[in-house]
Amino acid sequence: MKKLSACKVLIVAALCWGCGSVGSGQRTAQLPQDSGTPVESERSAADVAAELANPLAPITALAIQYRAEAGNGPANDTNHQIRLQPSFFKPFDDGSALLVRSILPLRSTRWPAEENGIGDLQLIPYFVPDTKAKNFIGYGGAIGFDTASEEALGAGRLTAGPALIFAATGQPLTWGGLIQHVWSVDNSSKRADVNITTLQPFATYLLGGGWAATASMEIRRDWDAPSGSGLSVPAALGASRVVEVGGVFLNLSGSYVQYIERTSFDPDWELRFGLTYVLR
Repeated sequence: MKKLSACKVLIVAALCWGCGSVGSGQRTAQLPQDSGTPVESERSAADVAAELANPLAPITALAIQYRAEAGNGPANDTNHQIRLQPSFFKPFDDGSALLVRSILPLRSTRWPAEENGIGDLQLIPYFVPDTKAKNFIGYGGAIGFDTASEEALGAGRLTAGPALIFAATGQPLTWGGLIQHVWSVDNSSKRADVNITTLQPFATYLLGGGWAATASMEIRRDWDAPSGSGLSVPAALGASRVVEVGGVFLNLSGSYVQYIERTSFDPDWELRFGLTYVLR
């Protein structure tokens, strides 16, 4: 079994501490002081739903997502994944901000290998020049750390590359897209090189009362894969709702994902369920 180095443990611990401790300057929808009516409560939930629809909104959130990945391999095995996805932002006096998103997967696979453990940690920092604009642009990068506890659960390489994200906000529709490319940047020769482009168009339609309908794709191209085997295109349809529980805003979400195009390592389809805690 592959052991996590002290450096990897420190990276994960620092990430969790940083995302949990950011508290200053957070912007999230606040309940009116004179909030005795259901209408006011719905309006607050709707405001939070609108902020969550924008991937560059200056909010701090702790998110967790479960994925059931069905139809893997010749036996149609089901793999399971829990993704810890904290995000935080640091605003600046000129209206710009630094937004950092992260993903740490906990995986249980039956194909291509029976393994249980931690996957590779991803950090995606963005600089947002104007957080008050209707159309947001974020300039940044994607960094992948070799934190997988088992060889089959990660790329085994340190990866990095540029990323650009755009979001056009509105009522009731918010839409946009992300494009990024990562390469392996270490000197290891034990695992295959990484050379992957990802394009993610998305749209969110606000339904009122904290409800939203979502649609997205994740077009992923592995340029070093054998000809005709490196394209993956999952398409997702989902719904979410923001609720207030004891003064805390929670976003509950669910989606169905169908793979239009897939590699030999992709499932046929997925079910995803998420819970997001919006920090004040």
